[in-house]
Amino acid sequence: MRMSSANSPHRAPTVTRRLVIAGALVPLLVRCSSDPNSDTAGLTRVLGQSLDIFSGGDSVSLKEVRSTPFASIGVRVGSGAQTMLLLATETGRSTVWTSALHMALEIQSGRIIRTAGLIQNLSGTTFSGGDPLDAGVQNLRAPADVKRSLDFTDLNAYGIAVNSTIEPAGAAAVDILGTPIACVHAVEHCTCPALNWNFTNEYWASAHNGVVWRSLQSIHPDFDPVEIELLRPPKA
Repeated sequence: MRMSSANSPHRAPTVTRRLVIAGALVPLLVRCSSDPNSDTAGLTRVLGQSLDIFSGGDSVSLKEVRSTPFASIGVRVGSGAQTMLLLATETGRSTVWTSALHMALEIQSGRIIRTAGLIQNLSGTTFSGGDPLDAGVQNLRAPADVKRSLDFTDLNAYGIAVNSTIEPAGAAAVDILGTPIACVHAVEHCTCPALNWNFTNEYWASAHNGVVWRSLQSIHPDFDPVEIELLRPPKA
């Protein structure tokens, strides 16, 4: 299932159909352990070998996911090829995912809150009040407002207000690696007056436990929407 791009009528995204190397180190990973016997060290060794393994097809295959003993997500920018990212750290509702391309996403309750290694990045997210996604999309019964501020280092823009309304959009089944999953769909309409930026995020979460299996999110006014699929969930 492919999804339409988020709406951004006031600013056209630049062509960002590939993931790029940002440098030798990913800032989000500085808190990872240096212990050579740790799980993180083992993950680092896998990441060092993963570039050739997972670069080729348009989408990550079931065989590739099964060959990797770590939780993983598939990330697609615009209409580009899907790239596998592996779980690096998990703290409460927050997870950090990274790849051999030195690209990383920090995700909280299914929402991207920070990125590194892309052409344009979301440098930080701060909420004013709660995020309805923290309570689970399956528990969303009526439209709910979200107020947050975003940081964009490349734009020298910090504390940029984004107001949005997230609303339930009914039941929907999503296919993950050939397996249909019963989900509930939610749509989030977002406005950012300071950057003349309007966009729409979408989330597909398990109707049973609220795990977000697929999402389409805009992270920067000059970057194509990012599609995320949960390929192998973290262990409970």
